[in-house]
Amino acid sequence: MIYKIFLHDIAFKRSTPNSTDRDVDGFSWRCTRLEHPLMEGCEHLWLGHRSRKLYATCSNFSTHADTSVESDYPTMAHRDHVSVMEIDSPPGQDNAYNLHRLEIAGGFEGELDLHRLDARRIGDRIRFWMINHKPYVDTDTGEVIDEKKNYNVEVFDLDEDAGALVPVKTISSELLDSPNNLAVDPAGNEILVINDHVTKVGPFRGGKEVVGDANLAECQTDSGECRLVTSKGLGYANGIAIDSQEHIYVTGVSGVVLVYQMEIGELKLLNSFRNSLGIDRISVNAEDNIVITAFPDSLELMKTSTNPPDPVPGATLLLAKRETINAGQPEE
Repeated sequence: MIYKIFLHDIAFKRSTPNSTDRDVDGFSWRCTRLEHPLMEGCEHLWLGHRSRKLYATCSNFSTHADTSVESDYPTMAHRDHVSVMEIDSPPGQDNAYNLHRLEIAGGFEGELDLHRLDARRIGDRIRFWMINHKPYVDTDTGEVIDEKKNYNVEVFDLDEDAGALVPVKTISSELLDSPNNLAVDPAGNEILVINDHVTKVGPFRGGKEVVGDANLAECQTDSGECRLVTSKGLGYANGIAIDSQEHIYVTGVSGVVLVYQMEIGELKLLNSFRNSLGIDRISVNAEDNIVITAFPDSLELMKTSTNPPDPVPGATLLLAKRETINAGQPEE
């Protein structure tokens, strides 16, 4: 606590002398804060570069608090949803950026309790893979058992004309015992899922406080089969992304970024780097650069986890680029 409060800023600047630290006011573009019921509790974002639409898995707090909805399981309404923003549209007054939610087409039963997502454009369609933390329901009694979870990866295709998600497949496996993030390869065949063995909310989210407890599972979209890829060295892993060269980036709250590649079905560690901030989400942009979200003040973040609307914790964006340091040597 003494380090975080008094010494962190000094140590960070000395440990990263080549980094450029800029306040948001120093950027060439204008940043605004958007508040809307459809943007409550959004866990994950994905930007469609071609359509220029931003998709987010979100939770509406008022729906989750409605006990009358809970009692009607399994015919209850889907609690979570996917929100869409058209980022090039004028903000306007009544409907900023044409913000709306995607409907769920017929054929999907049960509840959406969404966490993270990934998406790929395959041919003329966009396909979504989303972690679903829906409750376990006893098939005989219909009783919801809170102590037991039914973790799945839901696969949907987007019907852009109808503005609806069409169910494709539900992937279930004993290896998906606590999924908190996932990434899909460029072809949409392989899904890598992080299991962190903790739950969805709270400072440590109610789980085991054991460093190194996370593992990585790989699932096939077509067959739905899953296998364990690695269970060592991931720590509190909570971020994963795959670039166009199929480099796999895994991050954890300790600030380390691990760079892997799958070779003949085995995960090979290529590189790693670290910063002093706790990392949350990681993504890869159109130029295959790594965009990292981090929280400078961990105490402030833990306080916010019990009251999300207030206060709003400070956040940091980091950009990492690959470059050749020495001629003839691989990129770093």
